Amino acid sequence: MNIAVCVKQVLDPDIPASEFRVDRDQKTVSPPNPSWVINIFDENALETALQLRDAVEGGKLTALSFGSESCIDSLRKALAMQADQSVLVSNQGAEAADSFAKTKILAAALRQLGPFDLILCGRETADWQGAKMGSFLAEELGLPCVNFVARISKQGENLHLRRQTETGWEVLEISPPAVLTITNDDSNLPRIPKVRDSMMAFRKEIPTLTLESLGLNPQQVAGPQVLELTDLFIPESDRQCLIVEGEDGRQKAKNLVSKMEELKII
Repeated sequence: MNIAVCVKQVLDPDIPASEFRVDRDQKTVSPPNPSWVINIFDENALETALQLRDAVEGGKLTALSFGSESCIDSLRKALAMQADQSVLVSNQGAEAADSFAKTKILAAALRQLGPFDLILCGRETADWQGAKMGSFLAEELGLPCVNFVARISKQGENLHLRRQTETGWEVLEISPPAVLTITNDDSNLPRIPKVRDSMMAFRKEIPTLTLESLGLNPQQVAGPQVLELTDLFIPESDRQCLIVEGEDGRQKAKNLVSKMEELKII
């Protein structure tokens, strides 16, 4: 079974708030010492794919990421976790691509690297929390899509997918190929790579696919943009502390109500 996992590199959600910076002019997040990690739900997807590949005893697992060369570190971690291959899909010429454009580029890369029986994505990203790439890819590739999958098992030629709903667990049976988005579960906690596997990952070559090698024209891919980011900023709030005085509790309560009426809180 050949499986592809789309991984996104995001700013570490655990960086101190004091180090978080936003460049409002460039509409980007720009901390002084950025720390990049694989999106946690993509790690859940990667772990799920690794377990499925090992259970069926065959096939190949490919991790791919769309972005700049900085994504290489995340792709090497995927290799350290035992992915068979990692591929960088370069964003050169498409740095400002919106979700629709990124979908077209990733779909072209998947067609060139495939065919795949399964394409897995995390249920959402830790930065924008869009939760749309899996569904977009399925539509672009003409494949069925199942969202919020927690566990996958192979039953004959088909797959059983388990996902949680408001009323309990739901089990679906599908026939590959398909696109799945993976949520976190006790069964897919990301493994910690062994030191030896991490060292071996740095020796492996990570091929790069460009728009040109995918047969894509930057102008056709980039525009017109369907989504436009108009502003990006950190909200600011003004807080004031007022001390309500009075001779006793009753008087203080009366003064508090009067002050709240004055401020039009009540």
